[in-house]
Amino acid sequence: MTITSPMPIAISASGIGSGLDSVAPLRLYFIDDSGDSRTIAAFGALGVDIVHSNEAMRHWLGFRAELAADARLLIPQSAALHSHKLVGARGRFVHLSRSSDPDLHRQHTREVILRGLHTVARIPGARVRTVYRETDDYGRDRPALYEALLRDINAELAATGHYGVLIVDGNGTEVALRRAHQRLPERGRRILGDPLFLPSPDSHLLQAADMIAYAAFQSVAKRESRRFMWDWFGSALPGAGGPRAL
Repeated sequence: MTITSPMPIAISASGIGSGLDSVAPLRLYFIDDSGDSRTIAAFGALGVDIVHSNEAMRHWLGFRAELAADARLLIPQSAALHSHKLVGARGRFVHLSRSSDPDLHRQHTREVILRGLHTVARIPGARVRTVYRETDDYGRDRPALYEALLRDINAELAATGHYGVLIVDGNGTEVALRRAHQRLPERGRRILGDPLFLPSPDSHLLQAADMIAYAAFQSVAKRESRRFMWDWFGSALPGAGGPRAL
């Protein structure tokens, strides 16, 4: 999804407590999850002010153009990027050109994630927030972690005077995430409405959020097979929020 409006948007305040219309700057948060589906849940959020949305897309599309032109990869701009596939050098469109050395080729595809994180770091005003939770009940704690992230984002929006819209990777069937929005108190609420669910192949910046969440998870989980990226999140995004245990 490409957002093109460069100006603050008139926002209806109905449902957030005041019953009045107001004009306020808008921030979009692109959110994806990571984890191992068993013991660690994680979420990554990329916040982009609407006034910076065109610039954010310019940076990301420039990055995608580099991948398409890189003879070691030749990943088309239209191909969705998924971190778990890049790490394993898997997927139909991960590459069209393969190094003769499989290990070297895998290194090149893995480094796409690091290059993506550095691209996020260059987006003007980008706000990166990551959270995680260790759990023995993944089905319970994943939506609870999302709800805690909502509260964090709402506080950030209040502090900067923005309203926010959350764009979440998914097809809209995750009722628990929608309910988390509905449980936000009206008083002081800055997050507008329910999450907007989109499949990540339809949104370049959701694919950026996927890289953020995946790298943050690896920095916490410290699986030996992913040792090469334990420090990628911190080194590429030194000013990011998290990964924070909630």
